[in-house]
Amino acid sequence: MKTTKKIIINASSDAIWQVFAHDFDNAHIWMASVPNSFGANNGKQYEGATSKGRICELDTKPNGVRVKESFLAYDEKTKFCSVLVEFQNTPFGFPLVQNIADFELEEKSSDECIVTFSVTSTLKPFAYLIYPIIKLGFPFFVQQIVEELKFYVEEGKPHPRKIKMMTKNK
Repeated sequence: MKTTKKIIINASSDAIWQVFAHDFDNAHIWMASVPNSFGANNGKQYEGATSKGRICELDTKPNGVRVKESFLAYDEKTKFCSVLVEFQNTPFGFPLVQNIADFELEEKSSDECIVTFSVTSTLKPFAYLIYPIIKLGFPFFVQQIVEELKFYVEEGKPHPRKIKMMTKNK
């Protein structure tokens, strides 16, 4: 299953790339679905990358759901990266095995870029029983990620959705 979202961000490609790629380990700062994230030696060190991968904790419980993320491709010059997202500690019924997330920037001007975020998901066999629900819901989740990135880059602070989640998790 593939989901692609595009969004215009009113900022330089360098500013966007700084948040998404150079500060890769700190997704928890701007992404509402991630209460905590940190760098991890998950894979290859690509030229220009400041990280070999990260762990994103998706809840605040000890041994809770988390994702192990590592770069499959990384190009500093074209500002493209591909990330393998492997789910860990998932509850019974969690429908995903993994995602491959591709992130690319198209510079329209010095302060306007088109961000394309494509996520290709590998589903567990039973997930196909609820495929219509997943197919409807997952694009909404991907849209939220690009909206939160846009808000953070343009406003310099986390999206209100992130603030709400931070308050809830205290």
